[in-house]
Amino acid sequence: MRRTTASIIGASTAFGFCLSGCSSGQLNTEQSCDLLHELAIDQSIGDKWGLAYMGAIEQDTQPVVDVMEATIGIYHEVSEQTSNGKLRTALDSEISRFQDFVDLIEGRAFDDPTFGADLEAAAVDLTDQYSDYVDQTCPISGEESGTVEP
Repeated sequence: MRRTTASIIGASTAFGFCLSGCSSGQLNTEQSCDLLHELAIDQSIGDKWGLAYMGAIEQDTQPVVDVMEATIGIYHEVSEQTSNGKLRTALDSEISRFQDFVDLIEGRAFDDPTFGADLEAAAVDLTDQYSDYVDQTCPISGEESGTVEP
């Protein structure tokens, strides 16, 4: 059971860090990152990740699902508005991976005998060049993430 909780916390952390020329009606990269950060703050994503961690410790997947769905919404909004094709591709990839993880954990109980193994299998591919690109292009500060740098 501890291993399952640790897997959810690890997955949540990986996903949580993933937060951050204009053509007609589209945002340039800086504007896209600004929008990403604004939406994260407006929707209290940092606080929601804190609740997700607590939920995982208490063996409740719903707070994790809630914050991941909120993050998907933010990424979707920025993806639709950015003129940066590489950022759009990276955000769309993250959306797909987040949704796959939500589909995996939503409604599952920690005492499900396959839950831990499923989480471990999913945790192998939590980050890739796309999440790295989002992190590097739109780095988050403590204010957006709801965390304070050590």
